[in-house]
Amino acid sequence: MEDREKKSQLWKNLLYTFLGTTLSIVLTFGTSQWLALKKQKEERQLTALMVMGNVEKFASTLELISDELTWRDTLATMLLQIPVDSIDAPEYADMVQALPNVLACPVISYDQTVEQIFSNSIETWKNMGNFQFINIAGQCFSTMKFVTDEYMDFIKGGAGIIDMIQENPDAYPGGTIYSKVLRSKEFRDKMEELHKRTTYCLYMAEVIRYYNAINMQLMDVSEEEVRKFVSEHDEEVKINRPLPVQQDYIAPDLKADSLPDFPTWIKNHRV
Repeated sequence: MEDREKKSQLWKNLLYTFLGTTLSIVLTFGTSQWLALKKQKEERQLTALMVMGNVEKFASTLELISDELTWRDTLATMLLQIPVDSIDAPEYADMVQALPNVLACPVISYDQTVEQIFSNSIETWKNMGNFQFINIAGQCFSTMKFVTDEYMDFIKGGAGIIDMIQENPDAYPGGTIYSKVLRSKEFRDKMEELHKRTTYCLYMAEVIRYYNAINMQLMDVSEEEVRKFVSEHDEEVKINRPLPVQQDYIAPDLKADSLPDFPTWIKNHRV
């Protein structure tokens, strides 16, 4: 009887040990899995905010570009009102000298960092079934790239016309480089295009904001949260070091009569 009780107690102890070990494993695994899912969710939320914040920043940039183009559009309109046969007249000299400002427009630099981060986590998004967010985010990225490329082609096109005239000024009529440029039909076409671009930038800013609003709804994020995220991550980092100024690093040209004796110099500097 005593042996039977001992055996029964032994089996009970083994069962309790087994149950305890199993429960411990389940709890450990379950906790680890829960923490992993929680971390994954937080990372997805951060990536989503980065995507939507990036789109909002681009829309704000387009608004700033539109402001910059507006006053250039006014200048271009003034210059186009000068009669072609009077472009070199003294009374228009100051206006013509202002011509370089017309297409000295700010550039747009499309940073693909956020797009790459999003692309690297695309499988996670697919597994969660966020196909709408994936599609709309992709649409925003491709639109931003298209707008950037097309705008920069416009800027480079105008600069290219000026460079062409400067390289071969005798082939173009006019008393100065700027009056020659102002007579160029291609450049005048570019100037006339400025007005369309001021409104086009505003239109495209609202287009990508429209799609961004859909993504905000899909991710249950408010516009205020996105703007706050952008603001917090755009704060200037203050350091005890001034921004380098290129002018401080310009050295005087070497003068031929102050150069050292060649045989001595080359002997000391030969590799």
